[in-house]
Amino acid sequence: MQRLHVVFRKGEEARFLSHLDLLATLEYAMRRARLPLALAEGFNPRPRMSLALPLPVGYLGEREILEITLREDRAPAEVGAALSAALPRGLEIVSVEETDAQRRHVASRLKEAVYRIDLPAGVPDLADRVTGLLARERIEVEEPRETGTRHRDLRPCIIDLVATGASALRLRSQLEAGGSVRPEQVVIQLGVPADGILVTRERIEVGV
Repeated sequence: MQRLHVVFRKGEEARFLSHLDLLATLEYAMRRARLPLALAEGFNPRPRMSLALPLPVGYLGEREILEITLREDRAPAEVGAALSAALPRGLEIVSVEETDAQRRHVASRLKEAVYRIDLPAGVPDLADRVTGLLARERIEVEEPRETGTRHRDLRPCIIDLVATGASALRLRSQLEAGGSVRPEQVVIQLGVPADGILVTRERIEVGV
């Protein structure tokens, strides 16, 4: 068995693929590339592949992480070239590396994610709003759930937030320890409408 760490880009033409549609598209591309995918055990065996962190519909991703397991060893460069030829427009392979098959899966080693948030219009006092938000001890939000409304404090989830201009933000969100925060929630807490924002996940950081 060989486990591979595949980094890919999800661009504008694939922006509105759902998580399940993206997985199906990646699986189809791997079959087209004739990769010897290992199958999970069970009544309905599925390829042993997983995304490190789901990317919400409408987000762009510059360095998304896919883990796959092959029955037979292949050179990472060969896998990357085969996948590049099989993927549709909007999905692009960045790199393929072999990883230790005994290592914990990426999804269990998530540390943080870095997002770029482009606002549809400039906010002159955006930097001051960011400073005020980060100074708060708690950032309470309500999140609807099937069982009712959940109240959550987002402040531990926000590692850093920077106004990089009057119409752009960079957010570092804590994942493993404090949970995740959606960029839309942060924008709303800044007193800025979230309609029309463009979110790009620049990278996902993982631990050992």
